[in-house]
Amino acid sequence: MKIKKIPLRNLNDEVLAANELSHIVGSIECGCVCNGLSSTSAKMSTNYAYRHNISWSLQIHRVRGRRYWHYHPASRIRMIRYVAFIAILICSCLLPCGLWAQRKDSDAKISPSNFLRSAKGQRDTVSVANIRIRYAFNAEDIKDKSTWIDEGQLKIAPDMTDYSSYFVEVNEDSLAHWLNTNKKSNVYPPARWLQGHRPDYWIEYQYSQITTQDGILTEWATMPRELDSENLYYTENLPLFNWQICAETDTVCGYECIKATCHWRGRDFVAWFTPDIPVEYGPWKFGGLPGLIMKVNDNDGIYTFEAVAVENGNFPIFAPRGNKYKQSTRDKVWKLQRALNENYFKATGHSVFNIKLGREISSREHPYSQLELE
Repeated sequence: MKIKKIPLRNLNDEVLAANELSHIVGSIECGCVCNGLSSTSAKMSTNYAYRHNISWSLQIHRVRGRRYWHYHPASRIRMIRYVAFIAILICSCLLPCGLWAQRKDSDAKISPSNFLRSAKGQRDTVSVANIRIRYAFNAEDIKDKSTWIDEGQLKIAPDMTDYSSYFVEVNEDSLAHWLNTNKKSNVYPPARWLQGHRPDYWIEYQYSQITTQDGILTEWATMPRELDSENLYYTENLPLFNWQICAETDTVCGYECIKATCHWRGRDFVAWFTPDIPVEYGPWKFGGLPGLIMKVNDNDGIYTFEAVAVENGNFPIFAPRGNKYKQSTRDKVWKLQRALNENYFKATGHSVFNIKLGREISSREHPYSQLELE
C-alpha cells in the first residue's frame, strides 16, 4: 500500500476557534437592522476556508489499485466546526432581524423614583371594569414569565377600556403595601416584585397606559430615567383597522377563535378573535373586530400579544400615577420613543463612564423596529 500525502497548510485550532467566534458574535455587517450575520451565506461559505486558512489534511490511500480519501482526526474537528458555523449562519439569516431589537435591547432604564412616587401616590379610580384579559407580550416561552417582555392587562368597563402593564401594577401595589408596613424604614426595595425579561429596563409597550373613551384613544407615556420629569400624553381618534376575516379557526386560551388580517401603520397583522366575547377590543391599540382579540402578531413575528387569562370580577381602572403628564402629539411621542430605543444616550444627552472600556460613552446605537412604522 502506497500512501501519498498532500502538503497543505496547518491551522492552529485556537486561532480557528477565535476567528469563528468573532463571526458568530456579529463582526460581519449584513446591512439590515440586526447588525448580525450576513445573509450572503453562499459567498461567505465559499471564502470562509480561504480567509481562515482552513485546510483538510487529506491522505490518499492506494489499496489494490483503488484510491481512498482519508481525513486526519484533527481535520475532522475542523470540518465539524466549519459545518457548525455554516449551520449557525443559515439559521441566523432565517430569523427575523428585528426580533432581537424588541428584547429590551437598549440603554434606557426606568427610574427607581418613579416606582416610589407611584407607590406613595394616591390612586384615583376613574371607572370599574367587569372583565379583565391578561396578555403575554413577546414571550419566548409562554409558560415562563421570566421570558416575557411584559404581561399586559385589558380592562373593559361599560364606559371605557384601559390597557396597561399587569407586571407594573402588581409591583406598585406590593411596594405600596411594603411602605405602609415599614413606615419607619429609611430604605425601600424598588421594583422588588417586578417580573419579566430585564425588569429594570424601559420599553414603551410596558410603560404606557392606553385608554379609550367616547371614540378617543389616549396614550399616557411614562419616560425612562433621564426624562423622568417629562412624561407625556396625547389623544387621537380610535384607529381604524381594515380587517379581512378569514375562514381559518384556532383555539387560544381555551376559546375558539377566527382569523383576521389587516395592514395597519406600516405592518401586516394577523389576529385571532372570539365571538364568544362580543366586544370590539384587544391588546394595545388593536380592536374593531366582532369579538375580543385573543392573539395578534405581525407577519414578521416581531410583536406578539397572546391572551393567557380571561377574568370576571370588579377591576378598578386607575388614573395614571407618578409625575404629571404634559400634553403632546402622537408624532412627537412616537419619534421620542423611537430615539430612546435606538440611541438612549444621544437622545437624552446623557453619558456614562464605562469601566471596561476606560472611557465615557455618550452614544451607542441599538437596532430597533417600532410596532407602528408610520
